[in-house]
Amino acid sequence: MPIMRLRAEKKMRKHLLEQLKARKVLGARLAQGYKSEEDLARLNLAPQVFMFKNLFSGQVLYSQVPGFHQDQIDAQFLRPNWENRKPSRRSDLWRIMCVVNFGSYEYAVAAYNGLVHLREARDIHLKKEAKAMRKKDDEGNTWYSGQYRPTHAQEAIADLAHVIDEFELENTKAFWESMWRKGEDEHWRADLVEHDSLPAFSPKFQSVMLDEMREMALAEFAKLRAQEESAEQEAAEVVA
Repeated sequence: MPIMRLRAEKKMRKHLLEQLKARKVLGARLAQGYKSEEDLARLNLAPQVFMFKNLFSGQVLYSQVPGFHQDQIDAQFLRPNWENRKPSRRSDLWRIMCVVNFGSYEYAVAAYNGLVHLREARDIHLKKEAKAMRKKDDEGNTWYSGQYRPTHAQEAIADLAHVIDEFELENTKAFWESMWRKGEDEHWRADLVEHDSLPAFSPKFQSVMLDEMREMALAEFAKLRAQEESAEQEAAEVVA
């Protein structure tokens, strides 16, 4: 009996590993290329933005789907240098930092575009101004420990707060891998965004957790749309 159980456990473990690998491959394929509002709806994706943090460098990668692709790395790191090298695509180096649910596909696409454009402005058009505001070491370089620079995540989080505020993206929910990352509440519009923690997960099962977040966001989005349609119908009946 113990031998049979051992064989069954090995078979189940092999099946699980194959499923995890398939999820990662599918996530990378979905992440390839830019997604319009219509693309997100057609692919049964939720109105979300995923923020992945590089464990080695501290850099942040934005994605419209629960996965990432080389296309996104190429598009978001346009002027790599010794302080901001183009990061590797290795999946073991990237951990989810924040999942942001938006009230509509229009909001999600606007937020993603805004985050990418702010990154481009900071890295290219306002490079000197951006560096002047960063914490420096004794030699005048952006502060770092090893190859890790905390400023990357700090700027990405500040950009997220700015985009939500600037575009007034109401009904936004941000889920953090650690709540302290969002900083002080005073930096966020309480009437636009709510904050919560991501569910606990093993890094090995990150893709599973992110897919569950997608499904939950889709259900919440469908519920919100139903409420809006019901309110519009009631308003139309009152007018009639």
